[in-house]
Amino acid sequence: MPKCGSSALQVFLASHRQPLLSAGIDYLPISDLSRAQKVQITSGNAGLLSRSLLDPADAAAVSDDGAAYQALLAAVRASKAPCGLISSEFFAYVGREAYQRLIDDLGAQGCEAKLIYYVRRQDQVLISGYMQAVKRHHYTGYPEDFVRDIDQHNAALLRYDDRARWFEAVFGAGHLVVRVYEATQRHPQGIAGDFLDQLIGQCPHWVKPQPAVNTSPSPAELKLMLAANRYRPRMRFSDILAANRLCAEQSPLYTSHQILPPALSKQLIADFAEHNQRLAAHYTQGEQFPPYQALPYIDLKTLAVDTDELMAILAGFLVDFDQRLASLEQSATKRA
Repeated sequence: MPKCGSSALQVFLASHRQPLLSAGIDYLPISDLSRAQKVQITSGNAGLLSRSLLDPADAAAVSDDGAAYQALLAAVRASKAPCGLISSEFFAYVGREAYQRLIDDLGAQGCEAKLIYYVRRQDQVLISGYMQAVKRHHYTGYPEDFVRDIDQHNAALLRYDDRARWFEAVFGAGHLVVRVYEATQRHPQGIAGDFLDQLIGQCPHWVKPQPAVNTSPSPAELKLMLAANRYRPRMRFSDILAANRLCAEQSPLYTSHQILPPALSKQLIADFAEHNQRLAAHYTQGEQFPPYQALPYIDLKTLAVDTDELMAILAGFLVDFDQRLASLEQSATKRA
């Protein structure tokens, strides 16, 4: 599911494609993996494929006349590995008919389709989704506005037991694995190690814990982005912010955020409690989400930004602009 460590996992899969082949896993090369191999955020090797399978009315849908779909089938035919792997957050939104066609066409090639995905406590998913909306989609509201405005399509994804039953009906019993994202931090090799355990029953010795890739902005950075979004900046703006954050400090992969009012967080947890209990009983072998822990609440509306932190953020932008200017000057000199 979205906002459950998929960026870190997909960067791992793309940047370790050859070692994974040696372990019998072909992360199928059906798209350009160069961004992920450079430890940059991507939609997985099946980003285009999954979007081409969406309902045409979906805002994220793309039409490619079946090119990505045919590329997948060709890659499956060409692969010598016992296990082929595709990934994308957009698979969470693919409908039953498109899935059934995919399962049938893979079956015609002698392949069984298996779905593995992770779920995260709903309040943290929504906070992470809010941060992504601010970083990438010019969102200008506050966290509580984002939660209030969540549409029914996305709200349905948070009823994890219902969604698991839906997937089980599509893929069949024994072809669905649901894992709790927060529990993967107990695995010595992190989410990649947990994923490989589920996929092939073991984690190769060379796998290491994964650093964060899609970093969470600090409260001050969120405040800056909220102001900038009034002017609809390019995605490059948030890319610079994220890159500078990685240079300054490694953002933890399993970060908990408390930018939602505590009462709203508790209400969300209570609203989904029965769904989560059924999920644990039937799909996650009793593994449950961690309980709510009170952290200092940060109200973005009233947050006073520290001058030193603001200076550090602005300095990062200035250095990036200076480096880009130097690169342009060098290119101009070579052409002269």
